[in-house]
Amino acid sequence: MRDDHLHALRRSRVHGPRHGEVEQAGTASQLFAGHFEGIATVEEEFGSSRLGIGVMHDLDGEVVSINGTTWAIPSSGTPQIVAPSDTIAFGISAHGGTRHEFAIEPGADLEGIQQAIDKTLSALHEDHEHIVCAVSITGSFRDVLLRTVHHPDYEGETLGEIIDDEIRFAFDQWQGSVVGFRYPDHSTGQTIPGLHLHALGADLLSGGHVRNLTTEKITAELWVDDLHITGGDDPSPEAEVDFERYEGPVSAAE
Repeated sequence: MRDDHLHALRRSRVHGPRHGEVEQAGTASQLFAGHFEGIATVEEEFGSSRLGIGVMHDLDGEVVSINGTTWAIPSSGTPQIVAPSDTIAFGISAHGGTRHEFAIEPGADLEGIQQAIDKTLSALHEDHEHIVCAVSITGSFRDVLLRTVHHPDYEGETLGEIIDDEIRFAFDQWQGSVVGFRYPDHSTGQTIPGLHLHALGADLLSGGHVRNLTTEKITAELWVDDLHITGGDDPSPEAEVDFERYEGPVSAAE
């Protein structure tokens, strides 16, 4: 199963090692429609991965996985290591591939980070509309706004409705790791378009989905990957998914 815009995923025009693999459990439209049941275990999705992000079963926290260790960030905002047998409602993980370091200027926001990624992909003869890119950024940041989700308040509540009441954590200064994926900008509903990042504090006391940040002193690396989606049949959604509601940057004052 693949998003229409990713049917043509291709190898690099540069002769070299093959791409890595991105394994995606579930689809964006299923998640947005309120399917929060567990569809894969933490071990199945993240056990052998370099990095990964996702959402726990029943929205029991945003997921950050780094080198096979996986944390959930529940409504308290404090990361907790999860068991390999715990289940996720949605997950994306990166495996293998060739590491590429790249530069992000101090003072870059999420849009600036995405531009730096696309510039690097262009130098690698890759088109962000035809590949998926795994990203890791580590160091110090400012004006950081993270969020997590809470359990549904009633059966059938959609992710969009839950996000309207999301739990936010703001930091003037913050240190840690930010990992995630740069997908093509267009989606029929199977994938989440654009840049999707989750964070884990260096002190392991904070984390979550990244709503806003500004880089200070960081190191950044990426891997170019081919995409595989699992998680059952997923017909095209009846209504267009409002991804801006999920991903759009907001200020700490909102």
